[in-house]
Amino acid sequence: MDMETAEGDKENTVSETGGGPLVTSFLTLDKLEKDGVNDVEIVGLDCEIQFFDANPIPFEDGISLQRFLRLESSKNFSAAVDKLPIWISTIGHHFPSVCWLAAGRTNKNVQVSGATRILGYFNENSQKLVKQLNEACGAAQVNRYRAVYDVIRKIATPTREAPGEVIIDMRWNTKSSLVLLEQPDNAADCTIKIDLGWGDNRFFIDETIFEQLFFVLNLADVLANPEKEVVFRSESDKFDDLVQEMKQLVEACSHEDNVFASNEKSEQVTDKVWNIVRKCSDVKQATMLFKNFLQALTYGKIKSHVQEGNKSHLASLIRASKTCDFRMPILERLSTIEMMMEIGVESLRGRIINKFSDTLQFPSDELTFILKTCENDLSTLEGTLHSSVVSLLPITMAMATIHQIFGFLNVKDLVVLPDLARRVLTKYTTGMVEKAKRGETETDYVFETTLPLLRMNKEAFMHKRPRIWTCENTNTVGANVQTRAMTTLELEPSLEHVCRLVNASRPVRPIDEDNRKPTEEERNADYTVSHTIFSYLPKL
Repeated sequence: MDMETAEGDKENTVSETGGGPLVTSFLTLDKLEKDGVNDVEIVGLDCEIQFFDANPIPFEDGISLQRFLRLESSKNFSAAVDKLPIWISTIGHHFPSVCWLAAGRTNKNVQVSGATRILGYFNENSQKLVKQLNEACGAAQVNRYRAVYDVIRKIATPTREAPGEVIIDMRWNTKSSLVLLEQPDNAADCTIKIDLGWGDNRFFIDETIFEQLFFVLNLADVLANPEKEVVFRSESDKFDDLVQEMKQLVEACSHEDNVFASNEKSEQVTDKVWNIVRKCSDVKQATMLFKNFLQALTYGKIKSHVQEGNKSHLASLIRASKTCDFRMPILERLSTIEMMMEIGVESLRGRIINKFSDTLQFPSDELTFILKTCENDLSTLEGTLHSSVVSLLPITMAMATIHQIFGFLNVKDLVVLPDLARRVLTKYTTGMVEKAKRGETETDYVFETTLPLLRMNKEAFMHKRPRIWTCENTNTVGANVQTRAMTTLELEPSLEHVCRLVNASRPVRPIDEDNRKPTEEERNADYTVSHTIFSYLPKL
């Protein structure tokens, strides 16, 4: 038997003894799925923020397991495992039901045990239970509150496979008595967490920029991998209409010099060509339209000039047509795609910089410098797509990120935007270059910043209900913590059996044909209330 083969794939290699009857083989999931019956599916447990897949055991068994772990863990597990916290999912038939039991140790090697009780939906009875449980834990010096608002939710759709989200996580402290769903005070810290996902158009100020950016990325991908096909956007324009548009453009460009290029923010003739060819349904149509425009260059019909910074091949042909150096290029599949990509990049670069500068009051010169630096850094690396295309991603994603923050700030506090924009741009451009050095593609655009509530426009997000609301308090004796209690209100509990348990008693809101708004009591009943107590056992 070849020992190298056996060691390299021992899980899937059948081992036989020399002439003996014993045959051994390792069992793997691949083998189970391959040899299983067609209607048998191997299912694992999925753990997410929105849904935590757990297999609860009876509460009595959970208590026994918790006690065993507390007393015997160090004898049965390694030191590395023994110090890890363990949560036991349980289900009981008594109210309030215990859904979690916990066992573990603190960093100071103090044993901790915990229990989470489900108190039902938010009503007068659950408030009384919270008060009784907190009183049993002892008086707390400070209440630490937290409220999490979902501004944009992470919801996947067939056209949005990698959705993003925007969350505002607020934290504040008070010395007053606990009040469920207490509103934050002005001293609260608001952490804005923005995850743009990938290809989620809900974040873009100008959806046409979003669509064209990903189209240009597709063109660059096809140039790097010619076996792939360009995915054109389905446009309603018929090809005859596009031919007519190109004819009208040629006519307009033949009347006066400098048309479409009077200043940096003017639309250049290459931008006009891009806005026509990008609406084609295949590469052949784009090739024919380019030929029509190039034919006009051959006869000197195009009088328009292009800006000096326009480095596209089409721009160089326009310049050459004015010095008698023009030569009609041969347009094949890849050369057409490359010409499209280049004018698309030039058009998008100008639009993105102008939109960023005009909307968010950020210096356009600084944006141009950041973009050029990123492009130069990427151009030195092997295996990356065209640097001119890829460098557009971080600045576009930064614009989408800052625009979200822009909507949360008070008008008088918008002065913080330029500094935030620099932080976002630095994070995204640096992250892209670092990943490119490792041969990876940057698709994670996540930014987080914390601002005081005083700077925030409360109406922008606090008209929503918090998805999660918590209050934590600690009871200490001297320098030692005795108990910690946390009250939690959730609109969407992550445990399925908890949802079933509470929904069985939750009042059903009738459908009102008059579109009557629900009362505050009815809205509060949507929350599920739970209470967790951690007990810290003194060292013996």
